Amino acid sequence: MRSGDGVLTGAVFDLDGTLVDNIRFHFEAFRALAGRLGLVMDAATFQSFNGLKNEDIFPRFLGRPLARSESDALADEKESTYRTLYRPELVAHRGAEALLARLRAAGVKLAVASSAPPANRSMVIDGLGWGTSFDAVVASEGLRGKPAPDVFLAAAERLGVAPTDCVAFEDAVNGIQAAAAAGMLVVGVTTNVTAAELTAAGARFTIADFTTLPGELEALLPRADLP
Repeated sequence: MRSGDGVLTGAVFDLDGTLVDNIRFHFEAFRALAGRLGLVMDAATFQSFNGLKNEDIFPRFLGRPLARSESDALADEKESTYRTLYRPELVAHRGAEALLARLRAAGVKLAVASSAPPANRSMVIDGLGWGTSFDAVVASEGLRGKPAPDVFLAAAERLGVAPTDCVAFEDAVNGIQAAAAAGMLVVGVTTNVTAAELTAAGARFTIADFTTLPGELEALLPRADLP
């Protein structure tokens, strides 16, 4: 149950695949790395990893424990390829800029809760001029990765808002599960996973982009033109 009058006072956004529609570039980067290693990265395998931290992905993908140095080297190779592919295509997902501005004007506290490594986060947040758009940017370094709820709980704590008073926007099944476990109202963004899969994972609503929100969600958001 939400506290107070039921109006949502915090909004927590995943970054990759949510605020930016970039997951296909991550897939291509993983496929390139897998090919070099003599392995296959298909779409189903990739989606099972989507939203996880690299340190959790690579032992699963290779099927064995990895020394931190090997895991870091593989992650650096993959993420460097991804940034090379995506940097020229960097753009906010449809409606994201307007929604962020609208929520901020209405007094909603805004956070990013991301599994992306620092260089990837910086490329997007700084590249889109979002350095002052969020009240908190919370990364999974030092926390359990999604689907554990830690990064979403940390984001709510940083905002000073109860998790049950937050709406979370996510594109990945692992991320949906994490936000739902944190107690947030979860909106799935169907940039790369079907609405049915996101709903099954715990999303209450699904959207294709941020240009239009479901009416039931709109009713829970404060408006800048109202006292």
